[in-house]
Amino acid sequence: MSFRSEFEVEAGHDYEGLSHTSQKPFVIIDLIKFRQAGATLGEVYYQIAKVSSTHGFPAGICPTVGIGGHISGGGIGTLSRKYGTAADNILNAYFIDVKGKLHDRKSMGEELFWALRGGGGASFGVIVSWKIKLVSVPSTVTVFNVHKKLEAGVTILLHKRQNVADKFHADLFVRAIIQAVDNETKKENYTSFISVSISWKGQRTTSTNENEFSDLGWKPKIALK
Repeated sequence: MSFRSEFEVEAGHDYEGLSHTSQKPFVIIDLIKFRQAGATLGEVYYQIAKVSSTHGFPAGICPTVGIGGHISGGGIGTLSRKYGTAADNILNAYFIDVKGKLHDRKSMGEELFWALRGGGGASFGVIVSWKIKLVSVPSTVTVFNVHKKLEAGVTILLHKRQNVADKFHADLFVRAIIQAVDNETKKENYTSFISVSISWKGQRTTSTNENEFSDLGWKPKIALK
């Protein structure tokens, strides 16, 4: 999270590096000791798992990302297609404004509470705590990965995925990661389709999509529970 001017609020890291850079001199407010707003995603998931194997929180996949900045930026993850973003699953927030006054959802009002969840919490003050809503998940999920090189026609597969992904069952998440890797002889370009299914009791989520996306190699034998 960042003010981009006089203050920076820091508790983890982010993909764009905005949590620790600024074009102007700044003061860092380090929330790493606040184990609510300053906790990492990995810590949140671990604490949930210690008390329940059938509950989760719809947030990202990188365990070292700070939960505070993640939620205030929206927060997309493997459960988002079914349950929405992390910001959609917030019940309350405790927030210190520029005058040093502590607010909760009621005292800050619904407009500011809405803005904190996706608009960048540090744009308005310092969030010191979030109250999150847990969602139901099965104790066992299905995970499968498919890797395709550029010369294997991955461009066509990516285009096809873009046209069918919105038709997948809400329990199914398919992430495409495009990478370039240098080996000893040449640079190779490939795409990884990383997928998670949270269907209950082993129900299949791919039945309506197998014909549309069979080129990916979508077969039950590649799935690992």
